Amino acid sequence: MSGIEDMIHEAEKWLGTGEPNGIQRWYCSKNPDICGNFAWCDAAVTYWAWHSGNQASVTFGGYYAYTVAHAEAFRKRELWHTDVAGIRRGDIVFFDWNGSNSISRIDHVGIVTGTGKGGAVHTIEGNTDNVCARRVRYAKTITGYGRPQYSGKPKPQPGYEPFPGAEWFKSKPNSPIVTAMGRRLVANGCSAYQEGPGPQWSDADRASYAKWQKKLGYTGSDADGWPGKTSWDKLKVPNV
Repeated sequence: MSGIEDMIHEAEKWLGTGEPNGIQRWYCSKNPDICGNFAWCDAAVTYWAWHSGNQASVTFGGYYAYTVAHAEAFRKRELWHTDVAGIRRGDIVFFDWNGSNSISRIDHVGIVTGTGKGGAVHTIEGNTDNVCARRVRYAKTITGYGRPQYSGKPKPQPGYEPFPGAEWFKSKPNSPIVTAMGRRLVANGCSAYQEGPGPQWSDADRASYAKWQKKLGYTGSDADGWPGKTSWDKLKVPNV
């Protein structure tokens, strides 16, 4: 078996583990150039993936100790989401303690176990204060997250992406949600795209969304291309 719950169950087995530890030794056995008491947050995610049967979806069959390279692997496969809009259990969440949304500045990684009030993101992380522990994080330090295509996860029920918030779009996100939105705009005859749509929010996305707003009867500043909740809900962007 493999899937979200297997991945999280494997992570839970290591709660309270200090260093040096078996994760580091295992990683060294696979990658002899990285040994000793090294930073092991992404080695932990890699270990959990391989030992729960999720290596194909979480690490794409590889081994990661370098968080930037792991995030880039998600981005290249169009499985990368900036910030926290839509984040959910099983996502691999990446952090920059200085608060940027730049992959190149990522410092740390963990797995999401759930979300809570006030935008809280609940995680399990290796190498957090030198142990494996549960943490509660917030958008301020979250660069983004990768969404593994778990083979064992339950088939999602048909549904639509909730409105990510106006400020999310103004942060110029790079996310599959943007691609899904663009495809819905094209399907509704509201395309200003020369190519795409793609995951990076662009002027073409804004121009296309303005066409959608005008189709709904909005005028003036209400048709400026920045999504709002009412128009977003009517667009019916499918879950990604």
